[in-house]
Amino acid sequence: MNQINKLFIHTTWACNMDCPRCYIPKDLREDHTSRLNADYLKQTLKHPSIDKSNQTVAIYMGGEPSIVGEKKLREYMNVVTKALPNARHTMVTNLFYLPNWLVALSLKECAGQIETTYANGAKQTLSGHKSKYQEKFIKNLTTVTQAGINCTVNLELNIETIQAGIQPIISIMKESGAKDWAFDYSVNFDAFNHNPIYDRFDYPVLTGSATLKDYWDFVNSLKQDPWLVNNLVRITPRSEGYNVLDNHYSFLTINPDNTVTTNALFSTMKQLQYADVDALKKSKAFENYQRAVINRIKPRCLGCHEFSDCRGFSAHIPIQDGSGICAGGLDTQHV
Repeated sequence: MNQINKLFIHTTWACNMDCPRCYIPKDLREDHTSRLNADYLKQTLKHPSIDKSNQTVAIYMGGEPSIVGEKKLREYMNVVTKALPNARHTMVTNLFYLPNWLVALSLKECAGQIETTYANGAKQTLSGHKSKYQEKFIKNLTTVTQAGINCTVNLELNIETIQAGIQPIISIMKESGAKDWAFDYSVNFDAFNHNPIYDRFDYPVLTGSATLKDYWDFVNSLKQDPWLVNNLVRITPRSEGYNVLDNHYSFLTINPDNTVTTNALFSTMKQLQYADVDALKKSKAFENYQRAVINRIKPRCLGCHEFSDCRGFSAHIPIQDGSGICAGGLDTQHV
């Protein structure tokens, strides 16, 4: 089995935002007492399956990681550094709250490379204010960019964002100066959490809030915009870290309820949680999930001329949804 080199470290389930389709259920997001146990993190990182080379990245996330505060977040980072001195650190923050210490930590501990998430709709404050979130996001994205931080914006292409068109996104790019944009296929995690369905490999069956055609029409329109081309804005239409050939074997998610799983998006699914890495390996989850994602692409993708580039797209989304476009952005009649 490949060594694990992508560590998703959930510092807390709690969040300072209310995003209806979040993979973390609302009751967990509202529990502001949840914290990752530092001793559990320390013990987990001792496992021989974890790659100790400089190929390993520790990704601190939530909920919202800033909720735990500077002292606690640095404690987690120190635990990782002692166990994996060659590992790179980064974090995923929603940028709704941006204290000075978070900027300083991003510059020093994360070497000026962090990530955020964004959508032009279906995101709001805990009190339900959508416009307040939008204003603070743009302001804080501009702040981190001007501070010299490269903040990758993972744009959730939900139906609301798609229907609003590409111009609001281009406006944020212009105002903030952020030049690194990736795209997430929006999944109806709220629907799944209400009625969870798994396939024969114990892999969650997930659906999107927009069609694959909607997704690719938006991405292609954005990529062709002259301003983006002229200003060297980086557009990544495929989720590089979540595609079929990269998925699961190299992933480990460490949760604040003292469990582990593979894909971070599955971390709150009780059926897919394990007490430790040994239990995860014994369950054959790594192998089962790899069978699931290979089975997903076998009917069409392996013979496709675009497969070396697409590589099956993100493993947790459907290859086809009846919209006429596959997950890799091709007309299904030619796949």
